[in-house]
Amino acid sequence: MKQLAICVPIYNQPEMLREMFVRCLSNYEDFGIDIYIYDSSSDNETENVIREYRADYRNLYYKHLSADICSNIKVLEAYQEIIEAKKYEYLWLCPDYIQLTRQGTESVLEHCREGFDICVLNYRDVENIGEKRYTDINAFFLDCAWHMTSYMATVIKLASFADVDWEEFYKRYTIPGRMLHSHVAFYFEQLAKLPKVKAMHVPVSAAHLRVSSYRKDSLWKKEIYPIWCDYWPDMVHALPDRYQYKEEVIKKLGVNTGILSWNNFKALRRENIYDLDVFHTYRNKWKNLSNVPGGLLWLLAVMPPKLAAILKKPSLKQILLKRQLKRFCRRHKDIFIYGCGFMAQKTSSLLRKLQIKPCGYVVSDRSIEKQKFHGLPVIEYQELPSPDSNPDVGVIMALNKVNTVQVMKEKQGLNRYDIFYMHRYEGML
Repeated sequence: MKQLAICVPIYNQPEMLREMFVRCLSNYEDFGIDIYIYDSSSDNETENVIREYRADYRNLYYKHLSADICSNIKVLEAYQEIIEAKKYEYLWLCPDYIQLTRQGTESVLEHCREGFDICVLNYRDVENIGEKRYTDINAFFLDCAWHMTSYMATVIKLASFADVDWEEFYKRYTIPGRMLHSHVAFYFEQLAKLPKVKAMHVPVSAAHLRVSSYRKDSLWKKEIYPIWCDYWPDMVHALPDRYQYKEEVIKKLGVNTGILSWNNFKALRRENIYDLDVFHTYRNKWKNLSNVPGGLLWLLAVMPPKLAAILKKPSLKQILLKRQLKRFCRRHKDIFIYGCGFMAQKTSSLLRKLQIKPCGYVVSDRSIEKQKFHGLPVIEYQELPSPDSNPDVGVIMALNKVNTVQVMKEKQGLNRYDIFYMHRYEGML
């Protein structure tokens, strides 16, 4: 029996899948990991990518489903088929835009050897839980349930999920008000049956996984309020009575993800997605869903969208960021950006607005990155010009705080460069 399989649900994203294969497929094959692609695309482009790579890789499995199938139904069908095949110890549900690095793969497999029933991989450990093991199912529910809405979050031990009553589960959780969070219900319905639970929370970083450069805005953006304010609470309330802290878990999703944050309310008001009708629909529920005061939500709802755009004007901190970034770049003839992720993209966009052109991008390991990023070369840290031979080099660290600290510890001599730390302004990008 193999240790791990990865299930990738995909819809009309052939280039994203190709990027995953380029970066990950050899890595997965080296570790004996099989990849299951559940494709509901409306054309044959994704299947063509699979056919191309199957010529060289034997760890690829493909299934095409109807284009109108709900993503969650696709996921449940994948779980059912792979569990019943009894070929693997563990299964990780991975969205098409997430790519494990070699270090990330080693970490997942290492934790699998501990024999957990369920493991949560958390790339936004906003509560600073760190690596933690659980035998208390309610403590695990409170800490981790909100993040398990993300497809990439959960690795399960298939033997612990082998006795699912699929007919009853579908009847209970694939109704309209619960279907979009049915994968979370699947985890907690099964865990509630176990006399003893062994669960884990594992924080992951950019060293463990990467996000595809082809990722687009979520398709459910205009349905955000029903999904998060109606469907999520309805699903949580439907879980077995064994689970305490249901109200706390419901609120954590909107708060910890930022979906029901002040900044997101402002952005959705500018797009006229958040309006007075939405405010009144959840008027008596906001305090149980978000930390934003109801008075502010009403004020924003009655504000014309064009006027709400004023709230997007640069704050003093944004003005300070631009001023200090320009001052830093004036001191250096050659500017390099450390990183090729989300923050690096935001930093690149800001530099373009300031009419500053960097020389290129720096990464710790170029073998898992593209040769170019935003049209500029990508180099490894060892290739960065020495500050002794070129004192004009300046490095912009475009990583979050955790990854910045990690890189600064690992890369000897990096502290000898003049460095601008973007994580200090992360909320302003």
